[in-house]
Amino acid sequence: MEKFSQFKLILIFGFFLGMLLTGCGGEKVGGTIVGKVNDTFHGGGVGGARVILTSDGLELATATTDSSGNFTFSGLPPGFYTIVLTKDGFYDNKVEAKVEEGKETKVDTWMIVAFGGT
Repeated sequence: MEKFSQFKLILIFGFFLGMLLTGCGGEKVGGTIVGKVNDTFHGGGVGGARVILTSDGLELATATTDSSGNFTFSGLPPGFYTIVLTKDGFYDNKVEAKVEEGKETKVDTWMIVAFGGT
C-alpha cells in the first residue's frame, strides 16, 4: 500500500510541476502587428521612420522601420491600437489596427514627402 501512495505522490507532484512549467496550458501569447511604411512619392519603403504604438492615448511602445520600411510589435493583448508614424521630411501619419489573440495583423501604410520641409 505504501508503494501505491508514493506513486500517487509522484504523479501529483509531476502534474503540478508540469502545470507550473507550461503556465497551466492557458498562457497567452498575444497578437502581433506586422507593418510596412511606403513612400507615396518615390515608391518603396521608408527606412528609419519612428513608429509609435498607442492605446487610449498612452504610448505603449516604439520601433524604427528597417531599410525596407518594415516594423513589428509582438506579444500585444487583444484590442484596438493607434500607430503613429513620424520622420523628418515626411508628413506624419496615423493608422488604426485591431489585434486578436494569436493572430498577425498586417498594416501596410504610407507617408507623404513634405516638400519644403515639415
